[in-house]
Amino acid sequence: MRLGSKAKLTIAVGLTAAAAFLALGVRELRNSSAAAAQGPAAPIRAAAPVLMVQAARPIRTGETITAAMIRNAAGDPARYPYAATSTEVVGKVATRDIGLHALIARDAVGMESKLATRVPMGMRAVSIDTTAEIAVAGLIRPGDRVDVQVVYPGADAISGARGSGRSRAQALLQMVQILAVGEVVVGTQQSSGADGAEGALSSPPPPARTVTLALTPEQVSLLSLAKNTGALTLSLRNPADSAQVAVAVAASRGPDPTAVQAPPPIVAAPAPRATARPAPHAIELVMGNRRETIYSGSAAK
Repeated sequence: MRLGSKAKLTIAVGLTAAAAFLALGVRELRNSSAAAAQGPAAPIRAAAPVLMVQAARPIRTGETITAAMIRNAAGDPARYPYAATSTEVVGKVATRDIGLHALIARDAVGMESKLATRVPMGMRAVSIDTTAEIAVAGLIRPGDRVDVQVVYPGADAISGARGSGRSRAQALLQMVQILAVGEVVVGTQQSSGADGAEGALSSPPPPARTVTLALTPEQVSLLSLAKNTGALTLSLRNPADSAQVAVAVAASRGPDPTAVQAPPPIVAAPAPRATARPAPHAIELVMGNRRETIYSGSAAK
């Protein structure tokens, strides 16, 4: 019995399909055996996000970055390999402008100890001589904010140079940043001990003789005039207090020691009164009918 061509084609297709299914079955058996020999596969875990930092406000070139200027932002380190963490930027100086909410790159900050690189753009660094009284008992540190007062001494000043009129005091500048105290620059660490050992007890550093302020060019002129004509005093502010307060000028009380007083009126002395001279009188000597004038009332006899 001969099969037709159609029947032969059907048988060939069935045999091909059976061979394909047989090959797939053999491959799956081999893969299962290999997986069983290697043990259970470890679960795939997603990469943990890294806390990067972004600017909480625009940061200008030369500003020393503090914790208040940044905020954390979770991100994929594979996508942002250049982004820095908070420990990599706090205390360092911005080497270029950083926009608001921009991720801070590692090459956008530097650990510069030179004061010039830490002066904010558009500002100037000016130093003033200080004492413990002027610099809040020496407790001012780089990065603090202070107000600057000036006292113009008058004739009633108890010490130092004296001027005319009453002494007066006024607030000169407010919210001024301290760039350096002595040789300690903002953003840099001061050695804690002579031997550098951690935890070693050491005497406190001697009080700094100068304090360096960050001022605008207009403020430089005001401070230069004030420190040459008056006495300066610094007052420390809370870091969270940024209010500009209107302060009236204070003046010493009492009479003005240099006020010109009007001289007392000159009273003319009364003219001497003329003494009335007594009327001249004559003295006569009478002897009977004879009369003789022995004094006529005049100087001559």
